Amino acid sequence: MAGRSFCPENAWAWPMVLPLLLLAISAVVQLTSTFGGGDEEPQSVGKPTSEPVLEGAPNPWPEFAPPMPQLLVDNWRCTARCSRMTESDREIVLKLLADFGCGDPAKEEDDTGASVICATTPEQLCVGFCGGGQYDMPKTLPGTFGPGSVEAANAAADVQALRIYYEGYWQCAHECIADAVVVDSTRPDAAAKALSILKRCGVVQLAGGYDLQLLGEVQNAIDDIGRKPKLYKKLLSTKQLHDGRYQVYLPYREPFNHTEALGANAQVLEILEGYFAEKTFGIDHVSVLVSASPSGTQSLHPDVMWFSGLSVSVHTALVDVTPEMGPTFFCPCTAESIQRETWPGSAAVKATTLQMKECFGPSFAPKFVKKGTITIYDGAMFHQGLANGSGKDRPVLKLEVGAKGFPEKRGYIASAPPAGKKQALLFREGMGPPRMGT
Repeated sequence: MAGRSFCPENAWAWPMVLPLLLLAISAVVQLTSTFGGGDEEPQSVGKPTSEPVLEGAPNPWPEFAPPMPQLLVDNWRCTARCSRMTESDREIVLKLLADFGCGDPAKEEDDTGASVICATTPEQLCVGFCGGGQYDMPKTLPGTFGPGSVEAANAAADVQALRIYYEGYWQCAHECIADAVVVDSTRPDAAAKALSILKRCGVVQLAGGYDLQLLGEVQNAIDDIGRKPKLYKKLLSTKQLHDGRYQVYLPYREPFNHTEALGANAQVLEILEGYFAEKTFGIDHVSVLVSASPSGTQSLHPDVMWFSGLSVSVHTALVDVTPEMGPTFFCPCTAESIQRETWPGSAAVKATTLQMKECFGPSFAPKFVKKGTITIYDGAMFHQGLANGSGKDRPVLKLEVGAKGFPEKRGYIASAPPAGKKQALLFREGMGPPRMGT
């Protein structure tokens, strides 16, 4: 059935934890402490292994996509089979989760690793086992991987499906780099155009999206926080981000208690409403995120290890951003799909990107981002902040929005400073579902 959801009701609340499960379930808890449960940005592994495509650089669409990475083929063999998991194998996985302690509210609440593992679907855990290469899959899940399993009956169809998905992914990413994702906010159909790009690419930029006069007032209010050392210190978080990044949570008061001041004007709200579709949405948290100079390049990562369409970042440039200031590098079309038909392909792309630590499809970093530009992107899409060696800090107004119930499930502010957490909760109360308090 077209558009059918891959997962059961409320499946959006089930994270994709492939990076945590690739080794083995016994290592997940230890890895979770490193990755912050999928919510914090992992530490940098150095510069991207390939140069980002900058705005305006020649990148002609080839007659055909380049050869598929072998890792993608291997991961597809896992995701395709796991998407057809038998009921008997599903029961095996559910028992493993129960034995691990899933279903015990106390364990899931107190143990970050447990909360992540217990939120996976059987299919996702299956991919973790298979992709890790440390399990004898025919013995572990015989109905799905053993002799006479669904693999043999679908092998030929899987190969063709992978080719189709891969070429579609490559073309999508090619069409979503640089200028292709920039929309002039003054055009009559700006919201509709931006929504279309966001749905296809996972990222869109609204040029001139934020009123500069209002931005000046907001900047003054931000500067006022900096002039109050005690308040600033209480709202400052240096532990949630890495590689020279830090953030200051904003207080729920004038002028920040208005959606327009946060970068969510009527145009942006229209885009968010269209993107979340039938799901209501509200604020996760609000802060000023700063990439200090000097700072290194972040590792490639999604902000959340969940499906697309559940968490959206709205970033407003508070200054003009040049290449030397380390703009955000994007890998379009890499967010994990929740739809049954496209989940195997998107999950394979995600697993492969995690393992390769680079985009293997077309990608880009904007050459110049003008002050007041609003960048909207899906938190499940891969991206990274590039190194800032300009001698100037790069601040952005960071608004994160989530589908109803998702911010609580994600738990990002659990590691925020107490004052920051308090303010985030006030924002959630005042600007929550169904439409950020509007």
